[in-house]
Amino acid sequence: AWFPAFAAPRMRAGVAVAITLVLIVYAAVLAQLWQPKGLFLLCDVLLHYVTPLLFVLWWLVAGADGSTRWRDISWWMIYPIAYLAYALLRAPIAGEVPYPFLDVSKHGAASVAVSALAITGLFLMLCIVAVLVDHGVTRIRAARVRPR
Repeated sequence: AWFPAFAAPRMRAGVAVAITLVLIVYAAVLAQLWQPKGLFLLCDVLLHYVTPLLFVLWWLVAGADGSTRWRDISWWMIYPIAYLAYALLRAPIAGEVPYPFLDVSKHGAASVAVSALAITGLFLMLCIVAVLVDHGVTRIRAARVRPR
């Protein structure tokens, strides 16, 4: 692996959380903003629906191993917070934002803050679910293997 840290089971759980957030935010908020056709539609479906679902399914079947810890959530939170900071700092320089709900000039700082807090809260909830699922899947596997 080029980046061995990303191959670690605990990091894979964090990636599963991040890609799940992509699926949810895209489906709930962003998909209505455009109507792709042809190859763009195929790419849209593959990137925003199929890939996240396949990764999470793979993680559930082969990646979840019970190694996640509650403290991992603090590491997983770095990515969305850093991305938010990057997007907000870049916007005035580039004159564009990656997502309409981050447009301070159009919606105001308060609205953007509410959106950012809501998405961060959703990410945090997904992190909690990931830790619980990671440990739950491991217990289920152990129970199936354990002789009776």
